[in-house]
Amino acid sequence: MPISPNAAFALTIFGVLGIYCEFVWPGRIIPGFLGLAAALAGAFCLWRHSPTAAGLGLLGGALILFVLDAAVETFHIAGTLGTVALAAGFWKLFDKPPLISAGLAFSLSLVLGGVTILLNRGARRARRNKRADLTG
Repeated sequence: MPISPNAAFALTIFGVLGIYCEFVWPGRIIPGFLGLAAALAGAFCLWRHSPTAAGLGLLGGALILFVLDAAVETFHIAGTLGTVALAAGFWKLFDKPPLISAGLAFSLSLVLGGVTILLNRGARRARRNKRADLTG
């Protein structure tokens, strides 16, 4: 029997955060490898519980908004909307019990969204500084 959706959701989020650690501190293989393994295991267990199309659509929209926030200066509006879509997508991922609890979905999505917004801001600043170094 697969693990509960709450445990699979937490495993997925912590896995994504481990992958983020690998992007921030490249060359350290353990956080990225463990993050990838945790994210894949959590996503597989979530998939085994038959997710809804609406939940998957909201998660896809969150991904698009996070990429948009990284690529274009949106003054964190796209990142904030991505965080809201991420929380709503995980909360509505299943239509019948067992469900992901609302408190867990919103709190972990807020952490993941906040980390993503901060990393996007740092990446934009680094790209801006690199252009200034090349033209100066």
